Amino acid sequence: MDAELIIKRLSVLPENLQIQVFDYIEFLINRYSELSDKEISAYENEELSLELKTLLEERLAEYKQNPQNVITWDEVKAKFNTKYGYEI
Repeated sequence: MDAELIIKRLSVLPENLQIQVFDYIEFLINRYSELSDKEISAYENEELSLELKTLLEERLAEYKQNPQNVITWDEVKAKFNTKYGYEI
């Protein structure tokens, strides 16, 4: 994939979403740097279970019905920080 295209697409997102994308990229780098090539191959070929697919479809349908009923990443972090006493 072309890095320039990714940067262009990222730049049109609002700043709060850019931060979420950055956090996700960091997660992926950390996750995959801990795995061997063999483990990565096995993970890439793994399919979602029917139960998980159904759950994701239900959540997507719920979001489409009520797109305003969401929690921002900043709200999630604040709740986590309050509950566990340290920042993520």
